[in-house]
Amino acid sequence: MFKLEKLSERWMTRSVLYKHLDDSEFGNNVDRTIYLTPLATMDINKASPVALSGESVNAIVDYLGYSETGYVLFRNSDHIEVVTPPLKMNMDAMVEGFDFHMLKDVFDDQPYVGVVLVRLGRFSVVLLRGEKIIDSKTQGRYVKNRHRAGGSSQRRFERSRERLVRELYDKVCEISSSIFQPFLGQINSVYLGGEKHTLNGFMKRCLLFNEKKVLVPSRLVSVGDPNQKAINQIHKEVYKSKVQLFKLIR
Repeated sequence: MFKLEKLSERWMTRSVLYKHLDDSEFGNNVDRTIYLTPLATMDINKASPVALSGESVNAIVDYLGYSETGYVLFRNSDHIEVVTPPLKMNMDAMVEGFDFHMLKDVFDDQPYVGVVLVRLGRFSVVLLRGEKIIDSKTQGRYVKNRHRAGGSSQRRFERSRERLVRELYDKVCEISSSIFQPFLGQINSVYLGGEKHTLNGFMKRCLLFNEKKVLVPSRLVSVGDPNQKAINQIHKEVYKSKVQLFKLIR
């Protein structure tokens, strides 16, 4: 029976991840590399190639729980490094030694990925293929700040504000649909960024999202003002992987 001690956790862009894996001394001692699809993270016994991979792998999967994109595990006798990729692993596999070719394939396939950034005042919609911007749109929309007065004046203000928020949601939905619809069968996922409350309201109102026509990961991309500068750099945020290192304690 193994216990786990987390030693580190970092978020890495694609280029930083590649450098980390290429330069890592840890890789010299890895005896096994394990790829897990999202389904396998729910029940490792459904991943026949890795179901017998050992107690340490079962322990780490039990500890981490379900992942929408799966995991890549690099194991040696005393440690496991876990990469949670930004894009879904499509095959379970167990490889002897240190091997991250299948992880690179996830990026090198250059899937279409959408990004919708929404704040009350500005939004951006982006379609990426790999790190290249295929299409994008950013626009400002005025939404009044909250009103502090009471009585009928406040109620009129709140009704006006709610109308402006609905109009913002509808405009973001219209632009998202126009950019994403031609690629719906090819889009890997659509990442969202902004305040959670605002995004929840948007997703409930937009058919493209509330009918689950696209996969929306739960991870929100970090963004300040969703302007053109943010669009130009958004691929770095979208393609970040979480890298965790655990010590195995027997």
